[in-house]
Amino acid sequence: MVHIIPLSVGRRRLDTGNAVQYPQGSPIGGAMQGFGDELSALAEHYRKMTERQEAFDAEIARRQFNGRIALAEDELAAKAPADGAGMHEAMYGQLDPYDGRAVKPGLFDKMFGEVLPSMPESQRANFAKQKEAMRMAGAVRMAQRQLQRRKDYEQNQWSGVQRAELDAIAQSNPNDTVAFNAARRRGLDVLDKMGLDPQGKLQAEAAWRDSTAKTRIGATALKA
Repeated sequence: MVHIIPLSVGRRRLDTGNAVQYPQGSPIGGAMQGFGDELSALAEHYRKMTERQEAFDAEIARRQFNGRIALAEDELAAKAPADGAGMHEAMYGQLDPYDGRAVKPGLFDKMFGEVLPSMPESQRANFAKQKEAMRMAGAVRMAQRQLQRRKDYEQNQWSGVQRAELDAIAQSNPNDTVAFNAARRRGLDVLDKMGLDPQGKLQAEAAWRDSTAKTRIGATALKA
């Protein structure tokens, strides 16, 4: 940080307590008064310049912090289990479901605590006030990411279930209605446990019934 003329200079204007006193209307007295005014204006100029510089530095630091947060989120997502479990809590801690307050710290809290002391002192309090708003924005972002990871995981698992049950139908006796209905029911049971919205669930069930029916018809044709 650039060191500037102390602001006390501007506040006291000109300390003439121990200096020779000149008549108020004399040329020298007027010059001394003018010099004090110039010092006061100079100090005010540097004060404003420092505030602007520190506000700029704080904005750059905030942007760098946001970049570090984004990188940390990516790293946590890369290391998380296939279903995304724990991603949100590891990054943003555990939140009270009623008021959104953090009741268990996460990586975000550690990172925020590390960056706060490096903020310009004049901007530090304002940055600290932004912490919970930043947490909430990140928490929503990470929760959506975890939910999408879970959705992809369930879809991948469902694909495996479909392959297994359709193979079982294809290899079974096409006239064995009990076995066919059991295989179809097992698939519907899995769909019922997936986190699908009502419309998505209806569509998935319809597609499953269609797939099982076509597989059974195919098996009948092959064994005819």
